[in-house]
Amino acid sequence: MKFLLLGWVLMPDHFHLLLKPQPAETTPLILKGLKEKTATQIIKTLHENPEHPWCRKMLARLRLPPTVHDESHHRLWQRRFYPYNVYSEKKRLEKLNYMHNNPVKRGLVSSPGDWLLSSWRFYFLQDASILRMDRLE
Repeated sequence: MKFLLLGWVLMPDHFHLLLKPQPAETTPLILKGLKEKTATQIIKTLHENPEHPWCRKMLARLRLPPTVHDESHHRLWQRRFYPYNVYSEKKRLEKLNYMHNNPVKRGLVSSPGDWLLSSWRFYFLQDASILRMDRLE
């Protein structure tokens, strides 16, 4: 599955992505793959570092109750996601602005540029050192 990564913000309890899937109907599959891969790696890392109290605490918080009949013992991401189709340049810029300002709105930083875990640096400083980005031509 192919997609262009146009924007992102990683928040303490959720993330925002602005993707251009190719083809568009692959969005659920792209997000499923992303969630599976990241959850597997994060949970593996937490298991491998029990000497750190915060790793043990996070694993405990992510543990599913024994009544959940699933192959997984932990859940990192919520099962749902909220897609929003963007069909214009104006709406794309509006969504990027909303995403980049989310850490400010939450009181985590005073300016979007102060939040390192976002695509703001790519757009305003041409810095893609954290995550490779795509440009719409």
